[in-house]
Amino acid sequence: MSKAMLKSPVGILKLLIVIAVLITIVLVQVFVGAYSPNWIFLSGSGMIVILALVNFVDMQDDDDLSRFTLFMFIAMFVCFFADLLMAGVFYIIPVDVSVRSLINGVLFFLLGHVIYLFALRNRSPLLLRSESPKLITRNLLIWIISIAGVFALFYLTLFDPSNLIISIGLFGYGIFLTSSLAFSITKWFDDFPPKFSLSLIIGFLLFFISDYILGLSILQGISFIGIEAVGVTYLLGQLSIHLSPIFASKQ
Repeated sequence: MSKAMLKSPVGILKLLIVIAVLITIVLVQVFVGAYSPNWIFLSGSGMIVILALVNFVDMQDDDDLSRFTLFMFIAMFVCFFADLLMAGVFYIIPVDVSVRSLINGVLFFLLGHVIYLFALRNRSPLLLRSESPKLITRNLLIWIISIAGVFALFYLTLFDPSNLIISIGLFGYGIFLTSSLAFSITKWFDDFPPKFSLSLIIGFLLFFISDYILGLSILQGISFIGIEAVGVTYLLGQLSIHLSPIFASKQ
């Protein structure tokens, strides 16, 4: 955050929210497994929703950022809803109890990533009509390489033939998650402020790492750095994603 931004009430509010989220991230590590559902983690996620809303209210008169911040807020709200479902606070789709939280949560996280893709769609590989051939080729290659990479990673480390339905479902979700990461990477190679692009890339990369650790735990029973890493990387990732509008101005 710039010094000028910190002189405004909105800028100070954003800073306080960021500090509060960082505190919850520390507490998630300290009190891991102490509560179920983990309300400390959920409060951190909820505060990022507030940050996304403040970004939209602050930038709704900006022609370049109003649409972006609106979709980012909606996506974060949907992800927070998915967090509540994953935590078992309630459920929407009445499936088998043993996988209810997972299925409900994954479906809404998938919806969240679809909305993130709408936010990121400017100069991204799925909108090919209005871009130059060179830009189309580069962005499309980034997307294809990312999808191929996640397919190889999934097949080599996550795929469980004995749990085929869950495996296929998580891979389908992974395609959307990876697309969000690929779309953010394309911003680095275009006319966007570097801090804005880097904030998005780091955010979606941490989001990917969080879900990958969770996938290892669910499908392979592997938790090599502790399940608290899922919550920590997720909150840091979402926080970085929703700090990106602060760096979006080219001035």
